[in-house]
Amino acid sequence: MGGTQLKWWVLLLLSSFLATHLVTCTKNNPITKKTYIVYMDKLAKPEEFNDHFQWYSSLINSVASKTEKETDVGQENRIIYHYQTAFHGVAAQLNEEEVEKLQEQNGVMAVFPETIYHLHTTRSPMFLGLEREDTTSIIPDKLSDHDVVVGVLDTGVWPESPSFNDTGMTQIPAHWKGTCEIGRGFAKHHCNKKVIGARVFYRGYEAASGKINEQEEYKSPRDQDGHGTHTAATVAGAPVRGANLLGYAYGTARGMAPGARIAAYKVCWTGGCFSSDILSAVDQAVADGVNVLSISLGGGVSSYYRDSLSIAAFGAMEMGVFISCSAGNGGPDPISLTNVSPWVTTVGASTMDRDFPATVKLGTGKILTGASLYKGQRNLDINKQYPLVYHGSNSTSPTPSSMCLEGTLDRRSVAGKIVICDRGISPRVQKGQVVKDAGGIGMILSNTAANGDELVADCHLLPAVAVGETIGKTIKHYASSSRNASATLAFLGTKLRIKPSPVVAAFSSRGPNILSLEILKPDMVAPGVNILAAWTGDLGPSSLPTDHRRTKFNILSGTSMSCPHVSGIAALIKSRHPNWSPAAIKSALMTTAYIHDNTHNPLSDASTTTLSGPYDHGAGHINPLKALDPGLVYDIGGQDYFEFLCTQGLTSSELVVFSKFGKRTCRHTLASPGDLNYPAISAVFPESTNITTLTLHRTVTNVGPPVSSYHVAISMFKGAFVKVEPARLDFTSKRQKISFKVTFTTKSRQTTPEYGSIIWKDGMHKVRSPVVITWLPPL
Repeated sequence: MGGTQLKWWVLLLLSSFLATHLVTCTKNNPITKKTYIVYMDKLAKPEEFNDHFQWYSSLINSVASKTEKETDVGQENRIIYHYQTAFHGVAAQLNEEEVEKLQEQNGVMAVFPETIYHLHTTRSPMFLGLEREDTTSIIPDKLSDHDVVVGVLDTGVWPESPSFNDTGMTQIPAHWKGTCEIGRGFAKHHCNKKVIGARVFYRGYEAASGKINEQEEYKSPRDQDGHGTHTAATVAGAPVRGANLLGYAYGTARGMAPGARIAAYKVCWTGGCFSSDILSAVDQAVADGVNVLSISLGGGVSSYYRDSLSIAAFGAMEMGVFISCSAGNGGPDPISLTNVSPWVTTVGASTMDRDFPATVKLGTGKILTGASLYKGQRNLDINKQYPLVYHGSNSTSPTPSSMCLEGTLDRRSVAGKIVICDRGISPRVQKGQVVKDAGGIGMILSNTAANGDELVADCHLLPAVAVGETIGKTIKHYASSSRNASATLAFLGTKLRIKPSPVVAAFSSRGPNILSLEILKPDMVAPGVNILAAWTGDLGPSSLPTDHRRTKFNILSGTSMSCPHVSGIAALIKSRHPNWSPAAIKSALMTTAYIHDNTHNPLSDASTTTLSGPYDHGAGHINPLKALDPGLVYDIGGQDYFEFLCTQGLTSSELVVFSKFGKRTCRHTLASPGDLNYPAISAVFPESTNITTLTLHRTVTNVGPPVSSYHVAISMFKGAFVKVEPARLDFTSKRQKISFKVTFTTKSRQTTPEYGSIIWKDGMHKVRSPVVITWLPPL
C-alpha cells in the first residue's frame, strides 16, 4: 500500500471512527416505530410457552406501550419475521422506549436496528480454464454436481432465460426442502430442475417504505431489475450456444457450475435491500438445504457484532454453508471493503482477456482507443468529422455540466455535436441519455483520476466511447484549445486474448480490513469486468426506462459479478468434496490463487501504474482447476472463529450473538487474532518498539495423497526475518493435521506494510499463503 506512514494511519483511524459513529450517533424519535432485529437465546424459553414464537410474541407484548395494550393492538402484527435456523430471534416493529425495555428481558441477547444493504453492481469459464476453445468441458458434468444447491440472494430470477434450461438434469436432490412461491408473473411451473426454489422477502422493506406497488414491481420471485438473473446465471447457468449482447461477446455462455441447482431468494427491491429481509432469506435458505450462498450486496462495516449479515452468515457457516460475498465497488480508495468477517469469502473484481474496443479519431488525424458496447442505427460516418465540445476545464475538477448531469447541457451548444462527459455522480449510460436529449449525436466518456485508465464498456443509447483518464485528458485539451475541434467514433466489436490480464479493477474495493488487520481482505479476486450473462426481459441492456431494446443476455461489471464466479467454483468443489467445511473450500480457493498475469508479470492495478498488492487482490486470482486439488487446507470451525472474536475486545453481551444459543464461552485458545488458522498470514507489530519478535501458529490438513512430504519456501522481506518451524511436513495419512509456527523478527521497522508469501511444495502442489507484515507507528 503506497503513501506515507501518516497518511495510511490517518485514513485507517478516520475510517474506523466514521464506521463506528455513523451507526451509533443516529437517533430516532423515541415514539416512532422502526424495525429491529432481536437476537434470542433459544434455550432460555420458559416451559409455560408451547413454542418459541409464542414466547417471542409474549416478550414483544410485555414491552408494548400501555395505550397499545388497551386498544388491543395485535402484537403478532409487530413481528415481521421469525428466525429459527441459522440463528434465533425475530424482526419486530418497536420504538426506542420499547427497545430499552426489551433489552432487559431474560433470553434477549441483542437488539439492533434495521440496516439497508445495496447491490454491488461468456468468456469467464474459458478464461478460468473450465473450457477449451471448442467449448468441450475439461471438467465433465458429474451427477454429484446436481446435488449441490446455490442460494442466490438478489433481485429474483427471469425463469424463461435459456440459462435456466433443465435439460439433462436429474431429479431434485432429496435433501432439498425449499419451494417455489407464486405471485404476479411467477407460477409453480416457472421452477424446474435447474431453478428448484424461488422465494420473496419484503416485509422489512414494506415496514420501512410502505406497500410495494404491485403494478410497477413484481411482488414475486420474477426479476425485473436483471441483477439477480445475471448473478444466478453466472453461478450455475446452463450452457447456451450463440449467446451475445447485440453481437458482442458471441459464444457459449455458461455458469461456473452448470450442473448445480439454483434457489433464488428475492431480497432487493426498488428502494434497497433491508437487513430483516436478508436475514430471513439466509435463515430460510439454510432450512431449505442450500450448500452455498451467493450474496452480491453489502452495507457499512462498524463491528462484527453489529453487522446483521455477518451474524447470519456465522450461523449459516456453522450449518456447513459456504458464503461468498462481494467486496464492494468503493475502489480504488483504501479501506473501502464490506463483508470483512473471516467466515465469509470476500471477493474483489478483476478483468478478463476480452475487450470491446472502439476508437476516437480526432480532427488532427490522431486515433485513440477506448471501449464501447454501442450497437444501433445511429452509427457515425467514420469518414466524416463531427464538431466536438467539452463543458469543463482540463485543469479543474469536474463540474455538473462536464459530468453531463441532467439539466446541465444547453441544446444550443450541444446539438449535432459529440460531447465529452466526465465520469462521476450519475450512471454512465444516463450521461449518454442526457446528451441525446440535448441533441448531441455522440459521447466520449472520460475517466477521472478515481478510475484511472480502466475501461468498462456500456450498452449506450447513442454512439459513445469510454476512454481512460490519460486519453481523456488529451481529448479534452484538444477540444478546449482548438476552435474547430472535431472527432468521429468507430466500434470494432469483440477482441480476445487481451494482454495483460487479469488486472485488478479500479472500482474493486480495497483493504485493509478495518476491523482486524490480522485478517487479510479481500480474500481473492475473480472476473468482474464486462461479464456476459442472462438478463431480464423487462429492461433494456442499459437499464434506462427509455431503452426499449430487449436482449436475453447483458454485459455488466462490478464485484456483484465476481462474487458468483467464486460461488459457482465453491459449488464445484463441494460436489467433489462433499464433506469439506466452508473454511476448507475457502482455503482451497485462496492457496491455489495466482498472482501473475498472462504476460507472466505480477498482477497490476487498473487504477494506478503500480503493481497490485494483497490489499487489492487478497490471495490472488481464483484458479478453479487447482482449487479442486489443493493438497493441503487450513480448516477452521465455529469455535475457532468464536475464539478469534474473543480477541477482538468484544464484551460478553456483544459476543453472545455468536455463541450458539448463548452457551459458547471463550476458551482463550488463541494468543492473538493473528493465530486464527486463516490461509493468509498477517503479522502486526504493535506500537511498542521493544517488541521485535512475533510468532503465529497454523495447522494444515492433508487432503492430497496419504503419504506426502512438503517443504517450505519463504519470501525475503526488507524489514523482517521470517522462520517457519518445522520447515518440512511429512504426512502419512489422509486428513492428517500438522501444525507449524511462523516467527517474524524485526530487522528494520518499515513505515508501510511489506508483502510476500509462504509456500508449501510437494512436487505436485503449491500451497501458497500471502504474507503481510505491518509495523504500527509508535505512539
